[in-house]
Amino acid sequence: MESSLSPPPKDKVYLVTGGHGFLGSHVARRLYEQEHCHGDLRHPALCELVVRGVHTVLHFAANMGGMGTIHDENDFILYEDNHLMTANLLRACLAAGVKCFFFASSACIYPETLQTDVTGDGSLKESDAWAHPPPKPQGLYGLEKFNSELLLHQFSSKMDIRIGRFHNVFGPGGAWNDGREKAPAAMLRKAWAMKILGNSSASFEIWGGGQQRRSFLYVSDAVDGVLKVLEWERVSSDNNIFSTFNIGSDTAVSIQELAHIALRCAIIDPESVRLVLGWSPQVSLTEGMASTSEWIKQQVTDLTRDKTDIMQDLSLSKVLHLQPATIIFAILLPITSCGSSSPSDCLSNLRRFSQSLFNTTWRDTRDRSSDVQFRIVIYLAIDHDDTFLLAADHLSNKAERVLRQEGICDVVTIVCDHPRGHVCQLWRDCAKRAWSDKCDYMVLMGDDVVLKDEGWMRDAHAEFLSLANRIGVPAGFGCVAFTDTSFPGMPTFPIIHRTHMDIFQGEVVPAIFVNQDGDPFLFQLYRRWGCSTMFNSQLSNSIGGDGDARYVKRHAQDWTFDTLDDATSVVESWLEGRSSLAERKLTLDVVIPCYRVDLAILDIILALKSSASCTVMFIIIIDDPSSPYISHLQSRHSRRSDVRIRVNKSNLGASASRNRGMDESAAEWVHFLDDDVVPDPNLLKYAEEAIRAHPYAAGFVGVSLFPSADSIFTTAVHLAGVTYFWDIAQKIPNSVDLPWGVTANLIARRNVKDGIKFDLSYPKTGGGEDIHFCHQKAQHSIQNGGEGFVSAEKVVVTHPWWNGGKRSYWRFYNWSFGDGGLIKNFPEHVYSDFAPNSAELLLGCAVVVVLGVFSAHWVILSASYRAFVAVVLANILHDGYRHLYEHPERNLEIRTTLKPWSLFWLGAVVESSFIRMFSEVGRLRGLIARGEYMFLGRRFDWFSGRAGAGPVIEERSHSLQRAILTILLFRFLIALG
Repeated sequence: MESSLSPPPKDKVYLVTGGHGFLGSHVARRLYEQEHCHGDLRHPALCELVVRGVHTVLHFAANMGGMGTIHDENDFILYEDNHLMTANLLRACLAAGVKCFFFASSACIYPETLQTDVTGDGSLKESDAWAHPPPKPQGLYGLEKFNSELLLHQFSSKMDIRIGRFHNVFGPGGAWNDGREKAPAAMLRKAWAMKILGNSSASFEIWGGGQQRRSFLYVSDAVDGVLKVLEWERVSSDNNIFSTFNIGSDTAVSIQELAHIALRCAIIDPESVRLVLGWSPQVSLTEGMASTSEWIKQQVTDLTRDKTDIMQDLSLSKVLHLQPATIIFAILLPITSCGSSSPSDCLSNLRRFSQSLFNTTWRDTRDRSSDVQFRIVIYLAIDHDDTFLLAADHLSNKAERVLRQEGICDVVTIVCDHPRGHVCQLWRDCAKRAWSDKCDYMVLMGDDVVLKDEGWMRDAHAEFLSLANRIGVPAGFGCVAFTDTSFPGMPTFPIIHRTHMDIFQGEVVPAIFVNQDGDPFLFQLYRRWGCSTMFNSQLSNSIGGDGDARYVKRHAQDWTFDTLDDATSVVESWLEGRSSLAERKLTLDVVIPCYRVDLAILDIILALKSSASCTVMFIIIIDDPSSPYISHLQSRHSRRSDVRIRVNKSNLGASASRNRGMDESAAEWVHFLDDDVVPDPNLLKYAEEAIRAHPYAAGFVGVSLFPSADSIFTTAVHLAGVTYFWDIAQKIPNSVDLPWGVTANLIARRNVKDGIKFDLSYPKTGGGEDIHFCHQKAQHSIQNGGEGFVSAEKVVVTHPWWNGGKRSYWRFYNWSFGDGGLIKNFPEHVYSDFAPNSAELLLGCAVVVVLGVFSAHWVILSASYRAFVAVVLANILHDGYRHLYEHPERNLEIRTTLKPWSLFWLGAVVESSFIRMFSEVGRLRGLIARGEYMFLGRRFDWFSGRAGAGPVIEERSHSLQRAILTILLFRFLIALG
């Protein structure tokens, strides 16, 4: 179907179409050594381009071949392709003023009755085309040639029409082994294959009875004939005579004789070969067998050197099927008239859907130039009691009528008897019917959907092919989801192949699903092999999604646990023996509770890459619905299949946001990251490394580092112990039972049905919820034979100083307000202190002040003032003693620019006391606010016994020392008067 444009012999420009074909290439070479352009003559624009400035067109291009091609199954394809090319080219020639048009016709235009005569010499004259009206050429290939001749003669008054009817042209350079070869090449190929195999007594295949007679023309003679036709000059009296000529030999031979010639060319005695006569349409031959034999011999030898199995294949002829593979997409479409303001709304939605379906699939379902053809079948599911849509006898329905009005003709209606709103069950019914009907793809769809991108069928098919090629899974394995612009990041309306239905014996989703979660289930299932993708084709969903639906939403309880795991096991079993390359991947979801919506930080987090053996999704839970940056974030990342952005309807706090993130996740592990941390570029790879090293851990504690402390306040934060546990994984490396880790960088196992989430009784601002969560997860894991929380010292993030390092104590106060609740919740990790801490002493001072005010006793007020000063001074002096004398080595762990013993360092030591006291006040305030007075004097062991009795002994000692020092200072202040 190509064209070859040749330079002008004798100042004329010749266009040879089919210049890559057998006969066309020989003609073009004779005219000029093949300078050509490529294109498809079935496209009118190309025809208009190539005929510009052309004097003579020689039209050889055709979809053709020997009897392996010209048979009933290919009839309509050959007719449509060839007639379209001729009509397009003729129209373009007339518009461009082309002077002469040569058309390569065929002996196939003659009546079949004249071609099946086995007694004659096979000679035909031009007028024989009309010998037995009505004309009955050989197949639709011959009929197309006949009709094209008539079409061309219709314009003989406007252009010089020349027609050559070719009779079985053969020779070197033609098809010989692809199903398009003609009899001479086929015979020679089989003969040489037999010769090279060294088995001259083997069977020699012949199609037909062998007695049919044909004439054959060597290609050089055919070219001479073409040039003679072009040189022929019409005399004035010939104006009404068709300029149609037979180009062929007047000598005919039988197919059996041709076979003997071929065998002799291969130096095989024909008498030693048993001829096998099989069925076939009529075939052709030519008298240049000897010349063609040498060329065929070389082709066979080159192809079959040391390949006996290939040579045996060459001994047989092929039947070529031109019909492209047809890929059937089944649209699983539940529809209901219930739940809307008006029953007719569903038909309006359906009409809009139908129009979008037609507009986005018209090319895929009609383009004949593609090697793959697509077809759509709508499987329409209607409730049996939907009297608005269904006729009383269920024989007709309004929905099907709408689809047909919009050009969607392949519709199968399934009347279902299920409770209202059981959409997933309707999908199951439709999918099972589509599976039994041998459909290739199933698209879980809704009647309120609008498809937006043309070509989504071929794109989806290409995605599945890409998955098979990239990952090495069987064809059709996986899940491809649309990009839903109304529900960004959610794999709604997925596409699955019948391979999925084969794996699950006709069930598209498990019966646990009612009307929610069926689509993400499919996506998450195949994600475990890296075979889920959300391709660029977009759709919108006007009803449902993240908003209200026409029915009560019913989520499948805990489907991300046993249901997903059971399905995974089924797929794993099915893959055994079918794919050695399909690797089960680790699934990890990064959950980011996000209030700030800092785009710069989020871009860094979302740029993290995992290894090829781990599949990661990012789940961002925005906790400030009024943030102006939400739309920017969505525009940047919402179309990514690995990013899901959710917005809370109101500010819920970090714990509730993390819980929502876990609910959104279906991965085996979740990695909690704060929205203000900067992760190490290899964070996910190191996280996977830790998980694979300890697959039965409750979770992993990463390292959260702070920038170097370059001020008195930031150094004081470290000295106060506030940040001690942020890098506990580095302080206690290789531990398999860390007490807890901060949620700025924490990994937890998700695929265990332990019911553990972040406790919302702790404040939204944080404080204690991370410790509570870690303790519960670790306890459950250890009780079930697993490990606790493991150090992941290579999983590192950098946390910025809060408020840019500006001085503020309220954050630490609020955290302590919450973490005091641990005393009640985990009494096994609580101890009694022998002395009151600073907050309790200050509370005592406050009580004395109140007594002094009510009694108007100034001595009491003066004493309470001195007691207050004594408490503060005692804590400052004691912290100075600890940091500067008792344990100065601990200060070496602090990254600070302040020099030890400098005034700035001393200032940091003093300020650390105020930070610690502020925290203790917050903790006391929380106990009182919760009415937990009985826990005064009780302390929580932050190490939860993991470090032995040492930390508890040290804390008790320090409390006692500060209390004694407070008493001594108080007495000293009293003594001063």
